[in-house]
Amino acid sequence: MTDEADRQYRLEQAELLNKINRVGAAFAVPFLTYLMLFSDPKSFPEFYSVMIPGRLIAIVGGTIAAIFSFLPRMRRYGILTAFMVFLAANLQMAHLTGVMNNETSDVIAWLFVSIFFCGIYPLPIGWAVVVVLLSNAYYLMAFFLSGFEPDLTFRMVIININTASFIPLAFKVGTERVRKREFIFRKGLEKANLEIAGLNEKLKDENLRLSHELKVAQHIQSIVLPGAADYLGFRDLDIACRMIPATEVGGDFFDTIAFDDGGIITVGDVTDHGLHSGIVMMMVHTAIRTLSNVERDDIRTIFNVVNKVLFDFRLKTDDHRIMSLAILRYFNKGRFLLTGQHESLLLFHGRGNVEEISTEDLGMYAGLEETAAPYLDTAEIGLEAHEALVLYTDGVTEAMDSQRRLFGVEGIVKSAEPFLSAGSERILASILGACQSHIGQVRVYDDMSVVVIKRRGGES
Repeated sequence: MTDEADRQYRLEQAELLNKINRVGAAFAVPFLTYLMLFSDPKSFPEFYSVMIPGRLIAIVGGTIAAIFSFLPRMRRYGILTAFMVFLAANLQMAHLTGVMNNETSDVIAWLFVSIFFCGIYPLPIGWAVVVVLLSNAYYLMAFFLSGFEPDLTFRMVIININTASFIPLAFKVGTERVRKREFIFRKGLEKANLEIAGLNEKLKDENLRLSHELKVAQHIQSIVLPGAADYLGFRDLDIACRMIPATEVGGDFFDTIAFDDGGIITVGDVTDHGLHSGIVMMMVHTAIRTLSNVERDDIRTIFNVVNKVLFDFRLKTDDHRIMSLAILRYFNKGRFLLTGQHESLLLFHGRGNVEEISTEDLGMYAGLEETAAPYLDTAEIGLEAHEALVLYTDGVTEAMDSQRRLFGVEGIVKSAEPFLSAGSERILASILGACQSHIGQVRVYDDMSVVVIKRRGGES
């Protein structure tokens, strides 16, 4: 035990003894006063006068200890006041036993006092030994000054009293060790609890900070993702887009950028989800928006530059995130040029006539290698009036129900076909609604995004 721990242990022991003294001394002083004034004269008339000094020792010592135990300044001296109580009680018993020639009742009372104070009373063992030695010396002095001759009873009193004192003291050595270990363990536990409480407070602060950061990121993401106003630039297209993030911030990406001669429509999915994936998504959004004003017709160059930006960012941050990305250049009158690798696109010519356009041979995942140019190709897509083109992320097709069944491409087709004659918003709502119904109460593990593009000219 360190010096500081030992000091704290002694202080705690002193405060405990103070509390015991308040009760014990407050009870013992009136009781002993009653015995001295009323019981002793009747029970022991021949010894009454010689008993008074012993009673007074206990009454005075108990009174002083009781007063000290209520004084705030004396709380750290509880061991001293407890020593006074123990000494006063033992000297009283030693006095009564000595001046009354080993009266049986006094010997029994002394035995009880010795056993209680030596074995149970939490006074340090060194102090207790001093009390035992002083009370033995006082007994011998009182006995011989009273003129009694040592006999068998005298010797038995010496043996019994010391046995009743030193045997409990021997056990007290082990008890004291247990108390110290319990104290060390308890203080260690209290320290650990304080540290845990401090860490919890720091964690609350950190969680609060992260919560604010996520709200900011979520707000930024809600701004960068296109809204209804962004679709109006495509005069002959009816567009609807929506993302349902798995967490506060998603990694799915889509955008619509309108020009006079059409525009650019993109969809992608950053691997993983959460704040970091959301940051990558917003970085790609900024890059494509910027490049679209420079290389609006060369979508392969746009893809390659975005790929280089992601590749450099991945190396710089030692991160694993890459992204699928499809870029469509729209030239009006239903003509699209497509590049990049993403999920397949679904072209609805009519109910029961769905064309699945694969992007597997049109590119690669952005950020995977330093250059994507050797892997890029393009494909032309024609969208007639009344037809719809559906783009989506894998969070939709890989959404599982409680039986671990995938929603799949079939789920998109099945939910979209009944509403092909309606607007794109109605088709979008049907796909996402069916997907969420398919999931039910199962936890969503990935972001879900759908882009519906329908050529105007007859939707009802």
